[in-house]
Amino acid sequence: MREMLAAVCAVMLVAVPAAAVEISQRGAAAQISGPIKDGDQFKLRDFLARPEAAQIRTIYLDSPGGRIDPAREMARQIREKGYATAVDASRGRCESACTGLFVAGTRRLYLNAGAVVDGDTRTKRGLGFHEGNSPQSSGRKGYSGTATAGMVKIYYEMGVPGAASLITRSSFDSMFHISGQTALSLGIATALSGP
Repeated sequence: MREMLAAVCAVMLVAVPAAAVEISQRGAAAQISGPIKDGDQFKLRDFLARPEAAQIRTIYLDSPGGRIDPAREMARQIREKGYATAVDASRGRCESACTGLFVAGTRRLYLNAGAVVDGDTRTKRGLGFHEGNSPQSSGRKGYSGTATAGMVKIYYEMGVPGAASLITRSSFDSMFHISGQTALSLGIATALSGP
């Protein structure tokens, strides 16, 4: 009986879908937070179609990343609307596929990044890069050349090729965070203050 109960609980845990991004607005600022999942590109499209969205000037990001295909479409929407993007390293992170959204900004603000050290793998703050990954037959994540190439394509499409050089600085199961100075020197950020 105990084994059956454990199996039912395990199925329930697997069957529950992971939370997708949350999008909110306060005046001229919007916030995208949480993991990027399939379908989030439509969620953002619908959010930006609201009349109130005409006030938005800056989109703040706080995400561990996620799926590349919806991130690419979200990045295109951000660029098309001409928004600035911002990551506040004192409170949040923009890692993995989220960096594709960050580079889509016409102005890219990397705020409070003074404490972020290049290569720090322990922090969960600021801009973070790594090789692409995807689920393997074992159920664990493994390296994915397709996912890595997808991220590189986003960076080049958004005119920020310097970001592509950071992908190989960390394996698929780790994260390479960058300082504000590195973000500026590679053209990933356009300013360390603002908006």
